[in-house]
Amino acid sequence: MNIEREETGTLTATLKLKLAPADYAPAVDKVLKEQRKTAAWPGFRPGQVPMSIIKKRIGKSVLVNEVERLIDEKLRNYIEENKLRVLGQPLPANEDMKANDWDEPGEFNFQYEVGMAPSIEVEMNDNLGVELPLVEVDDSLLDKEINDMRRRYGSLSDVEISEAQDMLIGDIIELEESGEIKPGGLMNRTTITVEEIADEATRGLFIGKKAGDAVNVDPHKISKGHDDLAKMLDVDHEAVHELKGDMLFRIAEIKRMEPLEIGPELFERTFGQGAVADEAEFRAKVKEGLEGMFLRDSERVFKRLVMRALVEKSKIELPDGFLKRWISMTSEKPITPEELEAGYEGYAEGLRKQLMEDRIVEKYGLEAKGEELNEFAKRYVSDQFAQYGIPAPEGDKLQEMAGRMLGEREQIKKIRDTIVDQKITAHFKAMLSPKEKKMSFDDFVNLARTA
Repeated sequence: MNIEREETGTLTATLKLKLAPADYAPAVDKVLKEQRKTAAWPGFRPGQVPMSIIKKRIGKSVLVNEVERLIDEKLRNYIEENKLRVLGQPLPANEDMKANDWDEPGEFNFQYEVGMAPSIEVEMNDNLGVELPLVEVDDSLLDKEINDMRRRYGSLSDVEISEAQDMLIGDIIELEESGEIKPGGLMNRTTITVEEIADEATRGLFIGKKAGDAVNVDPHKISKGHDDLAKMLDVDHEAVHELKGDMLFRIAEIKRMEPLEIGPELFERTFGQGAVADEAEFRAKVKEGLEGMFLRDSERVFKRLVMRALVEKSKIELPDGFLKRWISMTSEKPITPEELEAGYEGYAEGLRKQLMEDRIVEKYGLEAKGEELNEFAKRYVSDQFAQYGIPAPEGDKLQEMAGRMLGEREQIKKIRDTIVDQKITAHFKAMLSPKEKKMSFDDFVNLARTA
């Protein structure tokens, strides 16, 4: 097989493949001979069917399969040997395939379009001007976290009249359009936590109620999507898609979480026996924990901000025409030109970031190594046991469990991506020495949404 490359643009090329009969005929003949050994045909004993009949029956399909296999193999080899950094997959030029004569096979000619990744230069210096955003843990954030802890370790009690933070246990019942209960309709006992209802007006329907009261409510406004509603109704996901109109919620019980008082019991349940002496020390440790949690979030946002700045500075070009054709040809569902144009910029932006990240990993040697994958897997297994208060296995047993994790392709990818992400973030902080920028929690959330 002969492959020639013709450059057709800055980041595009055409690969021209030429197959002679000597390339495909031996394998085709071998398959046909194997098939003849067991072939059955009226008037002939098994294994004695003439080759002309075998070729007529399956010869063309065998030929097509072998040619496709050869093309796939040779294209991959050519791309690897010539170190071409292709985007997507080579796209066949259909008109060339139609020109080949499959009934009278001789020399075959094919053309494939390829789009290639651009060369990217990465410059790391303080001039990038990206700051490390840090959440200012003020008293309001601290008080909110402590109140959440108090409720987490509190106790449930029955109350008569519902308030904004109560849980209502009751039956959710499907109604007719007339408002009457639908015979044989959906019905299930479920729990509604009033403060978790997003819609303010709907939330108000459940305040000031007592056991035995009933509320007509849009079920989609008391759930967090179709999956959540399906669980509330104890039905399959599909059953709630066409659910319209209000349902009846008949209250059976009202439960209130009584928060645990700030004191020795809360200190011990939160941080362990003897770890905290008084409220001031308790608040200091909670604040420290919040700052540590927010720091991890800050580093993730910082990495995204740096990546965005690097991409904008590099002005990465892409073979847009090729990529649009590739998306259109490989999309699982038919895609209109309008849909393609509308979604392409978002796709291109994500691709530029990925190409930049790949270049950074390559240039600075940040790829995850085998021993790092193994150590990460062992730590993960140990942490899982610790989460449930169970002593973690050691030695060969721990290695065996880590090995099972590393035997799954998806797990390896997740572990690799996590390690590389951590390495890139650490590298950015070391190379850029970013200034810290403290901000309110709300400002940080807004920044994280747009980073």
